[in-house]
Amino acid sequence: MKILVFEYVTGGGFSRECIPDTLAAEGLLMLKALLQDLSEIADIKLSVMLDIRFADAISEYAGAIEIVTIDEHQSVLEIFQKQVERCDAVWPVAPEMNNILFDLTRMIEQLGKRLLSSSSEAVAITSNKLETFRHLIQEQIETVPSEPFIAHEFQPIGRHVIKPIDGMGCERTFRVDDAEDWALVKSQLGETPYIVQPYIDGTPASLSCLFNHGKGWLLCHNIQRIEIKDCRFKLNACRVNEPGVNENYQALVDRVAHALPGLSGYAGIDIIETPKYIAVLEINPRLTTSYAGIREALGVNVAAEVLRMPQNQPNVPPIINRSINLLIDGDETYAN
Repeated sequence: MKILVFEYVTGGGFSRECIPDTLAAEGLLMLKALLQDLSEIADIKLSVMLDIRFADAISEYAGAIEIVTIDEHQSVLEIFQKQVERCDAVWPVAPEMNNILFDLTRMIEQLGKRLLSSSSEAVAITSNKLETFRHLIQEQIETVPSEPFIAHEFQPIGRHVIKPIDGMGCERTFRVDDAEDWALVKSQLGETPYIVQPYIDGTPASLSCLFNHGKGWLLCHNIQRIEIKDCRFKLNACRVNEPGVNENYQALVDRVAHALPGLSGYAGIDIIETPKYIAVLEINPRLTTSYAGIREALGVNVAAEVLRMPQNQPNVPPIINRSINLLIDGDETYAN
């Protein structure tokens, strides 16, 4: 089986523009972790699209996998389609913004190739934070209240979070506590559609999961270290496989799997934890940064388990059980 790996940030999606440092660091981290897992599986051939600026970053795989380089003069979508047509299966990793992940996923489906991630139907819902909120509420899953953000109607009274309706990670996410903060933030918003949420004082965390036809398996619970500077959120680190198991985590994964049967393969659930409840912030129907620490934390080759599905249930009991700190430092992301 020939598998195409396309991580959008490092794979040419930004070939005609500068790549934000944090996105580049996280994208490369996920790409290298995925290639490591896939390269250890027998009877598959790997092909990867790569922005020429990252050519040295995966030099250890030169000769072992097919590397299709992209430069600023090429159309990444045209090359992607040609590469998809040459492969049996495709593993896309892309941001939800501007329907990027949805469009890639739909193309793979329409070309009749095996999709190693969530369906376009699931991506369509989870890529839109307002639609995600409405869907989860309908399924009676605890989530954070969300409304369309209308700048001229916004009242900076009490703490609020303003984030893009289709953003990823902490990009362009702001906390506004008062009128002074609002004066600083409003000029930075631009024309992108946003949502507004009440700020909840709790622990930001995530659940790394596998999904298959309405069933879900919890891999690990992760703690996110986020700072707020000049009203902007920034992810500094992630502690993968935080010690201690809360039985409510698997119960939440089960409910999300039932609510979104199109979730497939690896996906992440961002949550906020308080002493009284756990609320879903968003659902990421793709690899997340935490993925890069799972192999070292659990000893599980997640990619191998994804390939076992949908015919077989994944085998996810941890071989080892330790916590891994993923430190994100702008120019690079690394574990310690």
